[in-house]
Amino acid sequence: MRKLMITITAFLAGSAVIAQSGLQKQGSQLYADYDYTASVRYLEAVDEKNDDDLRKLADSYDFLENYQKAEEYRAKVIQSSGKVARDYIEYARVLMKNGKYDLAEQQLKIYETLHPEDIEIQRYQLLNESLSKYSQYGDNFTVSNMAINSDHQDFAPVIFEGKLFFTSTRSDKTKFVHRRWNGNKMPFLDMYVADQNAGSATAAEMYGDKKLNKKYHDGPMVFNHNGNELFITSSNYDSKATDGTRNFFLLTSTRTVNGWSEPVALPFNSKEYSIGHPALSTDGNTLIFASDMPGGKGGVDLYKVTRTNGIWSAPVNLEAINTSGDELFPFIHEGGVLIFASNGHPGYGGLDLFAGQWKDNTIKRFQNLGSPVNSAADDFSIWMDPAMTRGYFASNRTGGKGSDDLYSFTMAKPLSFGRTLTGLAKDEKGELLPGTKIVFKDNSGNLIGETIAAADGSYRFETEKSGDFTLAGSRTNYFDGKETLKIAEDAPDALTKDIILEKDPGFALLAVVTDKKSKTPIEGVKMILTNNLTGMSETIQTNEKGEVLRPIRDKKINDRVSYNIRLEKNGYLSKTTTYNRLLDKEGKYVVSDELNLGMDKMDVGLDLAKAVDLKPIYFDLAKFNIRADAALELDKIVLIMNENPTMVVELGSHTDCRGTAAKNQELSQKRAMASADYIKKRIVNPDRIYGMGYGESKIINGCVCEGKNNPKYTEAQHQVNRRTEFVIVRM
Repeated sequence: MRKLMITITAFLAGSAVIAQSGLQKQGSQLYADYDYTASVRYLEAVDEKNDDDLRKLADSYDFLENYQKAEEYRAKVIQSSGKVARDYIEYARVLMKNGKYDLAEQQLKIYETLHPEDIEIQRYQLLNESLSKYSQYGDNFTVSNMAINSDHQDFAPVIFEGKLFFTSTRSDKTKFVHRRWNGNKMPFLDMYVADQNAGSATAAEMYGDKKLNKKYHDGPMVFNHNGNELFITSSNYDSKATDGTRNFFLLTSTRTVNGWSEPVALPFNSKEYSIGHPALSTDGNTLIFASDMPGGKGGVDLYKVTRTNGIWSAPVNLEAINTSGDELFPFIHEGGVLIFASNGHPGYGGLDLFAGQWKDNTIKRFQNLGSPVNSAADDFSIWMDPAMTRGYFASNRTGGKGSDDLYSFTMAKPLSFGRTLTGLAKDEKGELLPGTKIVFKDNSGNLIGETIAAADGSYRFETEKSGDFTLAGSRTNYFDGKETLKIAEDAPDALTKDIILEKDPGFALLAVVTDKKSKTPIEGVKMILTNNLTGMSETIQTNEKGEVLRPIRDKKINDRVSYNIRLEKNGYLSKTTTYNRLLDKEGKYVVSDELNLGMDKMDVGLDLAKAVDLKPIYFDLAKFNIRADAALELDKIVLIMNENPTMVVELGSHTDCRGTAAKNQELSQKRAMASADYIKKRIVNPDRIYGMGYGESKIINGCVCEGKNNPKYTEAQHQVNRRTEFVIVRM
């Protein structure tokens, strides 16, 4: 409850109220002294109440948890001539506490028209739709009021060494002096302990000695994982702020064989503001707390400190969580979850409980826990077991035994912070396809989930991941559908993506792309398929089997098809080929049975001439100038090298064995240099190719021309040795 972090007045119970003339002055002084019960008594007696009186009455009744009277006075404020824009927000909040969400939404819209620049109001847009969404989260919880409750305030539960610890204003009958706080006329807060299944309020005992439970407010508190250190919220017994208030301090104590040590204040406390509601990480080195210190975003904000070598850092505002309202009662779950109470985020009214992922000391995504955990009243201070199956929280909702009651809960499943992905399985004409199998994977091929489309064609997945994903759909008599989607870190909670499957028309192309050397299928090859008869192109990727299956539409028996097929994939040499076919029967036409769709991995040592089926580079007799037909082939190498700007190539020119070895060496060097120069002028970073003439030094079929009695070789045999190679030497 935010009232527990508002500074405690120095005018404690039993202090005399300075006599002043006039009911308004007396009521205002009592309001300033946090004596809301007495303040209401005086201000109600004022015949002609001004705007300030009305606001103080609304605040006081709100604090005293009389929300009907608080609503009555908030309504009077916005009907007055002195109303300001903020009054609509306060009116909306109390309306929400009374469950009047439609009327609350109207007030929020009025505020938005007056202050459209206020980004906080965006949280409350479409309030009723938000509550409907939250109810889905709440279905996970079953909630029960606990027998341990008293007719006072019982809240801030925590389990330690199997026992239930909590903070309470219940009276301890062993005390001879019973002090009460002006704010609600209840006793000051103390820490209590009981069995988790205690059957009545009398089963609870005050915890610890006077070191922990002192004269004024003490609690809530938290224990470290090892059980030898605790942190407790306590009144500042040593000093008051300059305005006379006694603020809250955060203290720490260690346990020895003699019990708990005298608590000492943490270094970031200040008498000028309050710090409390500690939450501790599993390793004991991150502490989150609530404070109204200057520089925050709202009334009370959450802050984080970390401990290194025993030294606590300066507090850091958790800006991703905090609002212009109040954020309180943090709880760090060892499973990487941060839960807190807030009245600044949209909810059911009062304080609501919110939970989010806690990673790297930062919250990433949080959501309202929904009803029945949250209600129109204040719901706060949660504890949850390590397995996320059960826990406790506090609420001042109607139907309880006291002001604030403890509630136990069980969970059907652990908390999840994933986004919801929904969509429809349809054919290309928009007809729904129930029964479609849909598989959801991340970019690495890891299965996230699979499902069968419902009777209305719908599907649903949840994921906490962000990044690139694929959806694949399959159904009898349809071609597999595949969709890709990207989920950013800041993507909304609800995402939609339909998946389209194409009906099998009777004719289809099946292409299987493999690694030319290993013969294994290659997944993720980009295939650009161009219909040469219509000029229409489409781009598809091969699946995990290296396959692409595409329908052939608007064709009948004995029609012809012609496709240009280009294959591209990083690390492989791009490839282009043409497929022509007469459709002489229905069914699948396997392109890879008729064409070589093997792709060459661009490894060092690969001869590009062989990989792309380069035609021979011809030169005129005893010449080395580049002919037009040779230029067409060299342009293919130009294209490859421009597509791979780090590739380095050796261009090797070879001759047959006719003529002298010296002449052949000289001619091959000139031809190699001419060919390399042609390519250099047309590529980025021209030094990436160089020419080498090998003459007849690397005959590949054993032809020998020098000497006597050598056999006569055919022209075809000589042609094998006359070649130009383009060997990759570096990638």
